[in-house]
Amino acid sequence: MKCEFEGYTINTDKALVLVYVDRVKDFLSDSYWARDRSIELIKKTIENSFCYGVYHDDELVGFARVVSDYATMFWTCDVYIDKSHRGKGLGKKLIEYITETPEFKNLRGILATRDAHGLYEQFGFERVESRFMTRPVG
Repeated sequence: MKCEFEGYTINTDKALVLVYVDRVKDFLSDSYWARDRSIELIKKTIENSFCYGVYHDDELVGFARVVSDYATMFWTCDVYIDKSHRGKGLGKKLIEYITETPEFKNLRGILATRDAHGLYEQFGFERVESRFMTRPVG
């Protein structure tokens, strides 16, 4: 499944994300939540998740993954847009694409964030605690 917009492509091909696993490692090393993950652990998380890659000119510039039981809930995690591509609406487009993915559209969404509440609130997520947010079913 893929979506194209303004020179960017969001693709859910996990095999393609694995080709760029070193780039994902770079992204996560720059994050506050996963900076110490090994490449082996990152590969395992990709293999066991529904993944989204954001590409520009055949370069991975963004990433997110979702963990789900495909019946009641999905957990959005590891959302990252490369610093040089921020400010172009990519984060919004990525979260929109995730929440509109047929497998997750009518499930409860869960995530944790320290600093991006405003982004997720635009897509129906609500604060539960300081870091946790949920998106009601439907």
